[in-house]
Amino acid sequence: MTARTAFGGRHRRPPSAAQGDDPVTLGTTAAHAPASAAVLDYAEAMSTLASGVVLVTCRLDGRPWGVTITAFSSVSTDPPTVLVSLGTEGIAARAIAATGRFGVSVLAAQQRPLARLGSAPGAAKFLEPFVEAACDTGASPVVAGSLAHLDCDLVEAVAVADHTVFFGRVRTARAARAGTPLLYHRREYRTLGGPARAHPPIARSLGCLSN
Repeated sequence: MTARTAFGGRHRRPPSAAQGDDPVTLGTTAAHAPASAAVLDYAEAMSTLASGVVLVTCRLDGRPWGVTITAFSSVSTDPPTVLVSLGTEGIAARAIAATGRFGVSVLAAQQRPLARLGSAPGAAKFLEPFVEAACDTGASPVVAGSLAHLDCDLVEAVAVADHTVFFGRVRTARAARAGTPLLYHRREYRTLGGPARAHPPIARSLGCLSN
């Protein structure tokens, strides 16, 4: 049994599930909606997790476009598969759904200005000054100077709340021989070994790096 996602993908029953079991679904009815943590408490708790920073790249009308996120993860090594989570109504999400292709560039410590550009709400995020010259115009844009880049074909898209999780099959992967990663922690960009400052739990912007 399968269930269609917002972009025409499918959420499949795990192979281990018995035929008589009910399929796993992501949605719930209003009457059975689970309890949710307070938004401020949730945002504060998640800010304690230090994450690497990536730029998800795609093409918008043939031009390179990118958005900064931390919601990126490896899913499998065989076949190589990754996931990224993007705001469903964002330009990048719509472009990836339309083209079926995206890339992930792992940003280096010195690329903080680019990370800020890719996370600026409402700003145009065209990447011509920041990407390598394209040998294959069908491939995802590669951020010059990034620590690594994964070029992916979209294989699944699952809508969850106000985001869509895109699963990508990695077509090609490349990595630099050296470099220091850019990190995001307590709503600030940081580097390995950088000083950590006290951060009182006060109300702050709840915007996340996933649009």
